Amino acid sequence: MIPKSNEVRFEVTTRCNYHCVICPREKLTRTLEIMTFATFTFLLDKITDSSDRYEVCTFSGFGEPLLDPTLIKKIEYARKKDFNVLMLTNASLLTMDKFKAIDDLGVSSIRVSFYGNSSSTYNKIHNIRDKSSFSRIRKLLTDIRRVKKNTKLLLTYNVENDINARDAEAWIDFWKDKADLLEVWRPHNWVDGKKYRAVQDEKVRTCGRPLNTPLQVQVNGTVNMCCFDFNGQLELGDLKTESLKEIFSSPVFKKIVKHHTTGDFRKSGLICEDCDQRNADKSDVLVYDSKYDIAERVKKVSTTYHNVSGK
Repeated sequence: MIPKSNEVRFEVTTRCNYHCVICPREKLTRTLEIMTFATFTFLLDKITDSSDRYEVCTFSGFGEPLLDPTLIKKIEYARKKDFNVLMLTNASLLTMDKFKAIDDLGVSSIRVSFYGNSSSTYNKIHNIRDKSSFSRIRKLLTDIRRVKKNTKLLLTYNVENDINARDAEAWIDFWKDKADLLEVWRPHNWVDGKKYRAVQDEKVRTCGRPLNTPLQVQVNGTVNMCCFDFNGQLELGDLKTESLKEIFSSPVFKKIVKHHTTGDFRKSGLICEDCDQRNADKSDVLVYDSKYDIAERVKKVSTTYHNVSGK
């Protein structure tokens, strides 16, 4: 039983040049590495040979995709196989030449994490020292608006109350006519890595991901159930040696589906038991969205915007 999503997500690296305060990189135990081009093509070919359901290829994961020196080649390969390509980035390594290459290849969108409206708040929340980063990236993103042909620019702002909350309104005002989509969120939890949202007593039976999630391919070729599970505690199998059918009929996947069907996670040992994604009330997690109704947006993934929410 392969989840219904038409999206495959590739984590091409676990390395990142930022250490954002809302991200638990200090607790990452997986190896810091970059997926080779040969591994990527092997895995993508294997996916397309075994199923015709996947139409979207997203470059995301727990690292910064632009640290991968073969990223443009990977995008080109995915486009040649008729994938709609999306990308998530902090844009710190993006240049106009790189963007034009991405745009020329027909990448549908890049989603940029840009969490400040001044150099001081930007540096503090992204936990970097380069004082020129904020102005350089903001100018680049502003210039991109004038040259882009194919690639939509989506900007995300995460509110950390002690750092950048007061900047949110000014951030929206600055970018509202310069980007294709703006979203302002309150940070989510990262399993046992970061705790920003209270886990409510009233929970939904399932977050919806086991039956609707994108295919999450991690940097080493393993498949993970959930993008919030940064250390792979819900690893389903190894796509390098197993088929999609084997992975999605594995005992661990069946166990996850069982508990998400019954809603009873007691003694399951699954990280899903106390996950904020099962909170019944999500009314306060999205502060602003320039395109979508907030009540509907929280039911969707942040890439294809397909519904994932369960009951």
